[in-house]
Amino acid sequence: MQRTIVALIEDLAFQQRLEAAAAQLAMRVIYADPSQPAVDFLVQHQPALIVLDLQTRTFDWRTWVLAAKTSPATRRMPILAFGPHVDTATWDEARRLGCDALISNGTFMRDPVSAIQRHARPDQSDELAEACAQPLPALARKAIEQFNRGEYWEQHETFERLWRETPGAVRQLYQGILQVGVAYYQIQRRNYIGARKMFQRAWQYLVALPAVCQGVDVAQLRADAQAAFAELERLGPERIHEFDPALLKPIQLIAEDAS
Repeated sequence: MQRTIVALIEDLAFQQRLEAAAAQLAMRVIYADPSQPAVDFLVQHQPALIVLDLQTRTFDWRTWVLAAKTSPATRRMPILAFGPHVDTATWDEARRLGCDALISNGTFMRDPVSAIQRHARPDQSDELAEACAQPLPALARKAIEQFNRGEYWEQHETFERLWRETPGAVRQLYQGILQVGVAYYQIQRRNYIGARKMFQRAWQYLVALPAVCQGVDVAQLRADAQAAFAELERLGPERIHEFDPALLKPIQLIAEDAS
């Protein structure tokens, strides 16, 4: 999957420099939509970096930054802001609200490639591919069995133990499944807000994974979670009691199916 930069930039010169730099790094630029809530937009696109022009007039960048940095679904996404270096009050506000790095307009224009490389989340695709080729650990298999029996809280406890003990990027597999399971648990408890938050948190982990990881059919899990989330959104908090439990699908193991 091509890595993404979400940009809050309206100045054409800055846009052109960013797009050229992104192309050199085999990344794509998506411009934020001011009509959409920040967290929903970021969850949908899962950027490796958010780039913000502090002089933008199209966006209320303060609301965007605050929303991104206070939601568990998006707070890990780095924000690089640029603006006039003499505007110290705005820089201080940007730092206080959660921008991870600030550079001057001139620095951005001179070398946007280096700015992106320095501040974007690292590409872990090679590490993930290697780890995903390994067999599923016994503790993960136990957690998935719990998940598939509908023991969503128990799988949470098992997966949490596993991901805390496991180094490296493959932890995203365990965190993603864990959080889908907790979303299902919250649906059973008729907790619309809790379920919605957990689906959003899960997506940041699942979207980066290959279609199959350690024998887990991640592509099917993503599809099932998206279908459940779409139905949750359709029903809304007032009708969550109508949610069809048949949409809480079990996790498929490719290796088991092949045998």
